[in-house]
Amino acid sequence: MVTLAFVLSSLLILVTPGPTNTVLATCGASLGLRRAAIMPLAEAMGYVLAISLFVAVADALRGSALAFAAMKMLAASWLLYSAINLWGMPFRTDARSARGSFLRVFLTTLVNPKAMLVGTVLIPSAASVHTPLWIATYAALSTLAGLGWVVFGACLPLGVRQHSYKLASLVLGGFSMAAVASALSG
Repeated sequence: MVTLAFVLSSLLILVTPGPTNTVLATCGASLGLRRAAIMPLAEAMGYVLAISLFVAVADALRGSALAFAAMKMLAASWLLYSAINLWGMPFRTDARSARGSFLRVFLTTLVNPKAMLVGTVLIPSAASVHTPLWIATYAALSTLAGLGWVVFGACLPLGVRQHSYKLASLVLGGFSMAAVASALSG
């Protein structure tokens, strides 16, 4: 069964600023709360897929520094691509932007290092029978935390919201550099 320690650790991880939370706040800022409220579903879907993969290969990954470095470089590449893309993107609030944002949240969550941490460290290998419950719990918690990030973005003053893509671009660029530095040092 899922432990209180797992729930509390998960909540701490999920409220910590990171790539997915940056994109969720940007969605709230650009689309508004009503349109962006669906974005935490993309986050939950991304976490379910990524964590399931990490749980399945956790034993092999724990012993391979090269595999961890490769995953960090993949994440860094996606974050850099997103940062460059967001920098040049005009501030839009239309349905096309919402579809693109849903995909961006999903893909950013797939390569989010938090998924690797949960799948290889937080979910114990002895919990294999209950692993789907652990993953579902994390996904449910991510939906709640993600909605909080969307609300945060939607509550920003309009003057700040209009620059949310550029601000998110800078943050994602920083996360990309941190992922490269981590991959090269580890």
